Formats: sequence, structure tokens, C-alpha cells
Amino acid sequence: MIQSSSAAVIDLGTNSIKFILAEKTSENTPHILHEETAEVRIGSGIGQSSPRLEESAIERVCDTIVSLIQTKERYRIEPLRIVATSAAREAENSNRLRETIKAKTGVQLEILSGESEAYYIGQAIQMNAKYQKIGTLNSIDLGGGSLEWIHLNNNHVEKALSLPLGAVRITEQFIKEPAQAISKDMILTIENHVRNILSKNEIILSAQCPLLGSGGAFHILKQVLKKASPFALKDIQELALASAHLPIQGRIDDLNIPAKRADIIPAALITIATFMNHFDIDQIEHSKCSLKIGILKEMLGL
Repeated sequence: MIQSSSAAVIDLGTNSIKFILAEKTSENTPHILHEETAEVRIGSGIGQSSPRLEESAIERVCDTIVSLIQTKERYRIEPLRIVATSAAREAENSNRLRETIKAKTGVQLEILSGESEAYYIGQAIQMNAKYQKIGTLNSIDLGGGSLEWIHLNNNHVEKALSLPLGAVRITEQFIKEPAQAISKDMILTIENHVRNILSKNEIILSAQCPLLGSGGAFHILKQVLKKASPFALKDIQELALASAHLPIQGRIDDLNIPAKRADIIPAALITIATFMNHFDIDQIEHSKCSLKIGILKEMLGL
């Protein structure tokens, strides 16, 4: 890939669109010029047996991308990559999304494999000086459609997996009325499902090895718990149950959960807590190392 002194990335996730503009400094580090997140959920229906992207969602996504490109042009930044993850790679009509984006922007959408998504998150972790000193660690990135697990050993991405455990997917698969309180039986069903997926994959974690967590649910944890990272398993479990036992308006009013995430936050927190409990890990550190940063690393040659 041709490397540039500046670059832009639009990350089309299942639950939101993330946008970043950056330039390379003389110290060979990224200088962020602009960054924003648009809450446009394209992944509705990802939990179905034959997922399809809704036409209205495709139009919302394309309108948002056009607006973001206008911002990019004001900064005179080139080149641009538009990437998509779980929802797009699984949808039967993903070509419709690709064609519409191309027609409206002239840019070719890249639909990343799960392994590529995990790889780029690992690349972002490698850029962080704090994590470079640790050297060996694990990370999970929880999105709307999938959960990426990355194991770094001596600052090298040794293993990376993408698991079908995203918050939108779990909500659609198991919670018939996400605006209502969730029963204890439903919580147990989700926990058993998560454990089953983890047991089927070659994931080995040690409580002695730091665990990082990235994605919107971890931003919400920081906001609601009002505690500095790392977050304790006990606190995550308590918030998971509190959110599950309330209807959606209670999650918003009583727990200060953002309205656009309030329907899926119980599933997200139950998944995180079950992951940690499965591997006997009692705390997780909030990481801002994301897919878009990993792609910037490649584009800027960092």
C-alpha cells in the first residue's frame, strides 16, 4: 500500500460509523485532526438467519458518509479508506451497500474479514507506548455484530479471532422485547450461549496477563460507573443486572445509559462479564485502541 503523510478512515460498524482524520508527525506518530462517531445502526437484523441490510439504513449510512467526506475535504486530507465490519460482511445484500457508496462518493467500500478486523485492532494496540512496555496481553473489542479477541506476545499479534458475540446480534437472537426488563432465565440463556461460543474456540487466557477492552460498552462503563479503569468484574456484573432488570426508559433515566445504546447495553454487559468470568479474570482495562487507529497506522506507515 502507498503510504501518505495524512489519511482519513471511515469505519462502518454494525452499531455506528466512526470517522478519523490524521497526519504523520516528524516523530512518526499520528496527529489527530478530527474525530467523530455517528450513531447510525446499519446492523438491524444481523441476528437473523439470513441477515439483510434495510434500504433505509443503507440510505442513512450513505448520507452520513457523504457528510463526513465533506468534512475531510475541508481539511484537504487524502487518501480515504471506507471499511465495514460484521453487519456488511454477513448481509445477503452487502453488494447493494457497496454499490450505493461507490455511486454517491466514488470510493470503493472495503468489507473486512473478521480476522482482518482483529488484526488491525492488534496493530493499534502495538502503537500504544504503555502496552508496548507490558508486551504480552489480551484484548477484546465488543461491537454490534462481533467480538474480536487479540493476543499479543512480545508486542506481536500472535492470535486473533472474531466471534459472533456482538451486542446487537445477541439482543436480536435472545431478547424478544429489548425495551422491557429481561428475565433471569433470559440472562442465563445469554450467559450459556457466550460460554458455549468461547468453549468452541481456541482461546486461552491467564488472569496474570492484562486484559484490555474496547468498544462503546466500555465508554458507557466509564461514564456510568464514574470510576477510572480498570473495571472490576463485580462492578460490571452489578451494572449488567441493574440494566437488565429495568425497562429501557429506566436504563436511560436511572442509570444514565445513552438512549441510542440503551436497548443493547444489557446484552453487551452480560457478554463482557461472562467472558471475564469464564477465564477467571477479575478486572479489565479500558482501551482506546480501535480498528480505525490500526488502519491509520498502515496508511501512514507508522
